[in-house]
Amino acid sequence: MVRGFALFGVLLENMYGFGADSIAWNSPIDQLAFALMRVFFESKSWTLFSILFGFGFAVQLQRAEAQGFRILPTYLRRLAVLFALGAAHALLYDGDILMLYAELGLGLLVVRRLPTRRLLVLAVGLMLVFPVIRLSSGPGQPAGTEEVQSVAEARAELERAQRTDVYATGSLAEVAADNASAIPADPLEDVGTPESGLAVFAMFLLGLSIGRSGVLRDIPAHVAPIARVRAWGLTFGLAAMTAERVFAATAGYTLFRPQQAGLGVQLAGDLLFAFGITALALGYAAMLVLAAQTPRGRAALAPLARVGRLALTVYLTQTLMFTTLFYGYGFGQVFRLGPVGVTALAVMIFGVQVVACQWWSRRFRFGPVEWLWRSLTYLKWQPLRTR
Repeated sequence: MVRGFALFGVLLENMYGFGADSIAWNSPIDQLAFALMRVFFESKSWTLFSILFGFGFAVQLQRAEAQGFRILPTYLRRLAVLFALGAAHALLYDGDILMLYAELGLGLLVVRRLPTRRLLVLAVGLMLVFPVIRLSSGPGQPAGTEEVQSVAEARAELERAQRTDVYATGSLAEVAADNASAIPADPLEDVGTPESGLAVFAMFLLGLSIGRSGVLRDIPAHVAPIARVRAWGLTFGLAAMTAERVFAATAGYTLFRPQQAGLGVQLAGDLLFAFGITALALGYAAMLVLAAQTPRGRAALAPLARVGRLALTVYLTQTLMFTTLFYGYGFGQVFRLGPVGVTALAVMIFGVQVVACQWWSRRFRFGPVEWLWRSLTYLKWQPLRTR
């Protein structure tokens, strides 16, 4: 259920990256849609998804130890297949995260025997890297961005991209050739941003620590601590995101656009964002876990569980759908849709996926890509149909 919830946010954030995050969309309703995406989903979704990856690694370790099973060969094949799937995916969408997960998954093997306290200290240290790097480099625009001075210039930039960008004008082969430069993923790319490989690995470590704790093996016995995580996570996370938005509105603070704030505001905003997204992701997870302990909550969240079981298939088919919508060889809507339009389409796409996952789950044990991943990992074709 938690993974299914995270997948909607991943879809929404990925779709915003095709022009909807531009300041060109400055109508009140578009600004409201962007603010809601920024506060509730941006960076929280991949944070939650990454925590779950580390948690899954902990579960695999525990099961292997209980069965006396050598996890290393199987786990390395699992990562190799994941990397191959990610590389194929990156040819269609250069924002692929699967390759990065496969690469950083090797790091989990290195640290798996460290005490939990050291894992958490290391995670906090990695989360501090981006604020420190931004502070040391002084005020300015984030790496890789082009300075945009006004809404008019932003609109001109979008119109120019509609005529010249490979996503707007290229064939499938041209898009793949352009995206090939994203293979392999570089864990140290964009290290001065909150979405670098270091931040992802920090969430892996957090998820590994949660998995070790055993809290989720017996949820009824740990309702009180989970409720505290829900309360503190949602409260601090939403407060931090609100404060970050206030800094943006009053002092020119930005993360992914040209920076106008002073160093003090910049550091405060960066710290609020880095730790706020983590707190909010944990708050979301705790909220869903507790909601699922009641019959009514379980019934309401059951569709998310079916999406979460087919997470890899859902993630890849999301890309297939939104690239067909955006790219020039499809419906050609790239750089033409603002926050409201993109949000509405993301809801529609996810709704289709919820229905499709329900249909599939009644008939098959795994999603089609999960089945392929599992079969190649264990070097044996797995049974697909349910009895």
